[in-house]
Amino acid sequence: MGLSERNPGTTSWRPISAEERAVFGAILRAPGVRCSDEVLADLDIALVAHGTTWILDVRMPTAVAVFDYPDGPLPVRAFVNKDSGYQGEIIVWITDGRISGLEFAWVTDDPPRRWPRPTDMEFEAL
Repeated sequence: MGLSERNPGTTSWRPISAEERAVFGAILRAPGVRCSDEVLADLDIALVAHGTTWILDVRMPTAVAVFDYPDGPLPVRAFVNKDSGYQGEIIVWITDGRISGLEFAWVTDDPPRRWPRPTDMEFEAL
């Protein structure tokens, strides 16, 4: 359940940023992910709201293409690795066949300062 369903009226939706869009694009193009061009294109009209600092709820303002995936995390691991080593993972959440969230599950002592660049991620299909 996304933030909007838990707290309707308290969510401040905004257009997706280029940085957030790049993270989604890299993961959705990862080997083993079945993603259509339509799903990628629909990200351009996505709206996002912060569930917490590193969790984004996602909604599409119009009817969009759907995934052939069950509800839950997209079955791909997106490891965030930088010069200092493993930083965590990025999780794309799916609800009703649509992208519903983006989460940076960081494991370092200090929280991240930005979303990772596509070149900071390594992928493993599940």
